[in-house]
Amino acid sequence: MGGYLPDVIIDQVRSGNDIVSIISDYVSLKKQGRNYVGLCPFHHEKTPSFMVSQDKQIFRCFGCGEGGNVITFVMKRESLSFPEAVRMLAQKAGISIPEEAGQEQSEKLKELERSYKLNELVKDFYHYILLNHQTAKEARQYLSSRGITPQTVERFQLGYAPLKWDSLLEFLKKKGHSPVSLEKLGLVLPRTKGRPGYYDRFRNRVMFPVFTAQGKVAGFGGRVLDESIPKYLNSPETMVFNKGNLLYGLNRAIDGIRSADQVIIVEGYLDVISCHQAGVTNVVASLGTALTRDQGKLLSRYTREVVMAYDADTAGVKATLKGWQLLDDLGCKVKVVNIPDGKDPDDFIQKHGSDEFLELINKKALSLWEYQTDRAMEKFDIYTLEGKFKIASEVIPNIRNLSNEIEKDEAIIKLARRLQLSPEAIRAEVEKNAHNARNSWSNRDKITDLRDNNNNHFAPKVVSNQDKDARSKAEDVLLAMMLDDKSVFLTVKEKIGIIFSESREYLNIIGLLNEMAEKGIDYQPAALFDRTEDQDTLALLGKMMSWEVPAENKLKVMEDCLKTIREDENRKKREELLRLMEEADRNRDQELRNRLLMEYSRLL
Repeated sequence: MGGYLPDVIIDQVRSGNDIVSIISDYVSLKKQGRNYVGLCPFHHEKTPSFMVSQDKQIFRCFGCGEGGNVITFVMKRESLSFPEAVRMLAQKAGISIPEEAGQEQSEKLKELERSYKLNELVKDFYHYILLNHQTAKEARQYLSSRGITPQTVERFQLGYAPLKWDSLLEFLKKKGHSPVSLEKLGLVLPRTKGRPGYYDRFRNRVMFPVFTAQGKVAGFGGRVLDESIPKYLNSPETMVFNKGNLLYGLNRAIDGIRSADQVIIVEGYLDVISCHQAGVTNVVASLGTALTRDQGKLLSRYTREVVMAYDADTAGVKATLKGWQLLDDLGCKVKVVNIPDGKDPDDFIQKHGSDEFLELINKKALSLWEYQTDRAMEKFDIYTLEGKFKIASEVIPNIRNLSNEIEKDEAIIKLARRLQLSPEAIRAEVEKNAHNARNSWSNRDKITDLRDNNNNHFAPKVVSNQDKDARSKAEDVLLAMMLDDKSVFLTVKEKIGIIFSESREYLNIIGLLNEMAEKGIDYQPAALFDRTEDQDTLALLGKMMSWEVPAENKLKVMEDCLKTIREDENRKKREELLRLMEEADRNRDQELRNRLLMEYSRLL
């Protein structure tokens, strides 16, 4: 089955399928350090040389050289075309792809891209108004009063929707967009009284664009500046905006999440923004209080360590418990933090700063049973037998579901101490009807079953090619580092540009990285496998992404590589100058020769 598949669908399918989970359906994988290893499914071997990286979302066989991302693997293993592999993975992830054949299907998929581009234009309109118009003065004052800096306004592309009823409508009509197309994206509403027509959905609100993980504008949230209701208003459900599939701030948090190997989930837009502004960049918000399974699966792609920092009100507690169980089922290690005095993360950081907030997150976060014990002790009288029974009844089911026996035993002892009961009594209740209890561990994703395996007999390392000169080796190491770390790419681009190699394959990969960085989308080098069909480029990409880049001395290694490249460029320029001087001698052009000699001396 063919058909047009736009980038947005491909990105969504790749993001929705964890490569370790998919490949473990075909290959018995074992954990080795940060990676997984097994016998290659593409050639016969007795010793494992097949590596899967969950961090990078790639696979690589060091025996036969096969490599790629999750889509590439399914194509090779199932002998499918690219569109067929995407559709197969879409079905696994529950992602809907229109199945109508031919032109109709292509138009539906192209409409997705048009919708994202229109939202991008709307985002730019709101952002421009906030920065430049007198009508946004109150909005600017509001953001300033909340401690939001101009740099943060720019980073999150905050905006302002004017009070006028049709400011956005008139702007977009002049750009050639019909009101019907705007209504489909929830940007305008039809009039129900008076003359027919439309009016802007968002008016007199500070606007928060909601981005996909890939950096596309899916929709908006708006906060009032007066006493209007509702206080916050989100875009309605559209073909590109589904609250259950999006997390506010994720596009800006991915690097921070991977670096900390932890994500902090909060409730509000300003909670996310204040955390990021304070340097805590591994923070996202669910759009609405309750976390969904799709949001949990999206997060589990980047980390399995989750801290929930919802508000302490009734809705926040319910959302915490629901989200906890969902994330636990996905194999995540979850803790919850209580913000003192019932404050939210935004209030706490504004008052106490990021260091104290991180102290809460990393040293005072509670396990589920501890959190539930605290909540239950607020409701029931611990000094009566009935109260103790009710507290235990709320907490014990979660202790029963703990997968780690040591953790379970510790929880039993601590609960018994808090309730002033014997550990044996609590243990008996935990073990009672255990075979009928929900055992989330046994039903978790295959990735979870593998995560505690430890097999050290296979550890792929950077293998330098002894036949290569120093310049080529430096280019190899730089490319591997750029694929591993966006900040390295940006530094290299700033210092020597992106055209520092004569290799066509290198330039192809670096050009794709540059496109990814300039568009501000999620820096996922694994996506590059879907962006080129050149086999030599794909082979080099698979090789470079499988290198283990040392975590230590990264800056020194990068500087050494840059120095080697600069010195080689200098050498080439000197050789060219010598050639030109010889030519000037033959032509008896002494003036030219002297200029060339001065340039040569300068390079020396």
